[in-house]
Amino acid sequence: MGDPAHLKRIALLHLGRIHDETPALRARLARRGIASELVPLPPLAACERAADGPRAAGDDDWSRFDLVTVRDCRGSHQHPDFLPRIRALAQQLGSLGVPLANPLAVIEAGNAKNDYLPRLAREGVALIPSRWLPRGWCGSLVELLEDGGWQEAVLKPAIGSKSWHTYRVRREGARLTITAADGSQPVAAGAVDGWLAALTRHGEVCLQPFLSAVCREGEFSAVMLGGRFSHAVAKTVAAGGWIAHERFGGTNTLRQASVAERRWAAAIEERLRRRFGVLPYARIDGIRNGAGDLLLLECELVIPRLFLAEGEAFDRYAEVLLGPASTRMAW
Repeated sequence: MGDPAHLKRIALLHLGRIHDETPALRARLARRGIASELVPLPPLAACERAADGPRAAGDDDWSRFDLVTVRDCRGSHQHPDFLPRIRALAQQLGSLGVPLANPLAVIEAGNAKNDYLPRLAREGVALIPSRWLPRGWCGSLVELLEDGGWQEAVLKPAIGSKSWHTYRVRREGARLTITAADGSQPVAAGAVDGWLAALTRHGEVCLQPFLSAVCREGEFSAVMLGGRFSHAVAKTVAAGGWIAHERFGGTNTLRQASVAERRWAAAIEERLRRRFGVLPYARIDGIRNGAGDLLLLECELVIPRLFLAEGEAFDRYAEVLLGPASTRMAW
């Protein structure tokens, strides 16, 4: 692709729903003379057909785009073929010289928490203690909690979003209570192990101690754009709740990050940079432990809400998309 200044059209891939902030972003791009088009992520067969031979009638002509981004592929965790579709499309785009704004390696690693989080832990990043249960795991959840010394814990899938299949576990002796993010109790106390075994049949599951500080302080989210700190947001929990998400009554408020909080986010971003190079965007989420120290919850690298409105960051994000190639790694 030529000079980034000559970008004229960007494809915003999606799976039927887009971020609330995307219409405002498209308006900002239009003011700069950049057209953006919402394009459904093609089915796997179409991508593979196009990659293997001449373009058939009805196939998308990706050569009309100068850049393709996947950040609006919300709900990808409910599409098991999401990564195969992206890989096949990336191969097709590569043959046309059309770059992904999101590096393919980042999409592959960031799609599943069990890829990048254990690696960051090995590199010295302080994470919430985690036990990863592999696909097909069978065993005693009570014993897992006892081994960790945890009275309360959180269960969540390695691939998920918006607290999908996220559960709070409370232990009273040998009795467990499971509460879903919406407050429901999906399983009887005596059937927990069978329920968990069924859950792991669909993929790897993470078990972490429940940090009560989330109910008081919520989560801290640092947004990095083009490898630099852009803004931070405090994500609070609704009264009586335990999930820091607006879907469950929480709020998102711009936060003036302290020097220590910026350094925390920058140190994590620097480790991501060693592996992937400069990322066009990343959202780094943390929760404080009992001592008040930030522990990494997750890094949203693929399809994050970036709180562009809260951080007045639409123009900064546009600059990253349209700026130097170092912030838009090609496939």
